[in-house]
Amino acid sequence: MPPARLRFLAAALFVPSLALATASCGGPQVPPGGTPALSADVECPDPIGTIPRESCAEIADDFGSFDVSSSLKLAGASRGAEVRIEAIRAAADLAAKLKERRVALCESYNTCKTKPAEHAAEDQRLAGLMKELIDLWDARKFLNADDVVRFRVGVTKIAGKLDGTTAVPSAEGGAPTVVKPAKKTVRGEALARIEGAGLKFAASDGNVTITSTAAGTHDALRAAAEELRGGGGRMRVRIFGSYTPSAAPLIAAGDELAIRFKYRATQAGELHVALRSLEDPDAVESTIVFRVAAGTGTESTTLTAAPGSSGFYVGIGARGAGNVEFDDVELVRQSAVIAAARAESASEPHLVSSCSTNKKKPLAGKASFLCESGDGDKLVLGQPKGHLYLALKTPAGERARIRTLSLEGGRSLDLNGKEDTELVIGLDGPGSTTIQSIELLPVGGD
Repeated sequence: MPPARLRFLAAALFVPSLALATASCGGPQVPPGGTPALSADVECPDPIGTIPRESCAEIADDFGSFDVSSSLKLAGASRGAEVRIEAIRAAADLAAKLKERRVALCESYNTCKTKPAEHAAEDQRLAGLMKELIDLWDARKFLNADDVVRFRVGVTKIAGKLDGTTAVPSAEGGAPTVVKPAKKTVRGEALARIEGAGLKFAASDGNVTITSTAAGTHDALRAAAEELRGGGGRMRVRIFGSYTPSAAPLIAAGDELAIRFKYRATQAGELHVALRSLEDPDAVESTIVFRVAAGTGTESTTLTAAPGSSGFYVGIGARGAGNVEFDDVELVRQSAVIAAARAESASEPHLVSSCSTNKKKPLAGKASFLCESGDGDKLVLGQPKGHLYLALKTPAGERARIRTLSLEGGRSLDLNGKEDTELVIGLDGPGSTTIQSIELLPVGGD
């Protein structure tokens, strides 16, 4: 057996979770003079806390060690090749799907989107399924057509466990037909309305449009727990529609940005610049860290607002550097300054600050921002004023929440079908959303 296969089997048999790997999953953007914010651990917000970082590259190698190319060549040159080739390719496709799921789990875990307990359970499940597939492959016998059918049935059963599908044997004794659980769809206008001050509702063609004209948080629509039950297993709720903010966001997906600033640190430490989004406010991969000595200096870097997310903004902070002053902070797009933090007035557009101002020997102008080192962003540029939120709530409390400025392509939340869980759709601040439908499907369905 190849070394990679041995390494994978050892992990599958004796290690319930591969979460002990410490290399990075994906590379952050690295500025000139800066270093990426990589460490053996990932700092997640409560209640997750600090978790060990996984190596998605190593996991991809282990789950990618299943190779059937040589068997395909042999099958293609022998009698009855078509049936054998189909069975072998089915095994290869399932192995690729298992690898894809495990790498996606790693990426979700490293970005604090999957809780450690859920990660460990899914890690063990996927490793067990891969071991089943390897055992099935190692025990294969293709001496006659019945052997091929039995192997193909075995692959289908494992695929059914992965996707939560049911294998129905064929009446002719061939490979079983896979029957996927039915998808449940609820149109937007059928969702229960939560009337409140500052909200307006309008229904048309099965859709419902909600407009918020006031600041604050407004729950607007609810799908009750009875509508979201799906047999007790893990379910996925997907919401389709659109959202229009009252004001266009400062930063849009695909924007290429530059940020520059001056600083004064009372001691050596770290400064950070992070391109965050409402959908991923604790972004790790897009965080740039500058290690600085005590004294003054300037720094700059470039940032890219990746497609597929929304509600982008930039956060700046410091750790271990004592009191730090920032000034002449400029966010630039296509050579134009689109937002700045200069401490020259009590209110600067697109800026939220938790710092005081220092007018004694400012770095520039009349004053500089004086910020304490510590966790979190001290200066925030471009954070949207309003957004749409999608939340799953149980009697024990809120289980998940997505904040977004877009429903393009849909947005998904996973729920435990054993809990009484309701979906709440709402608006924070002014804006408008049209909800076309929600879909409910067991995890693994298309």
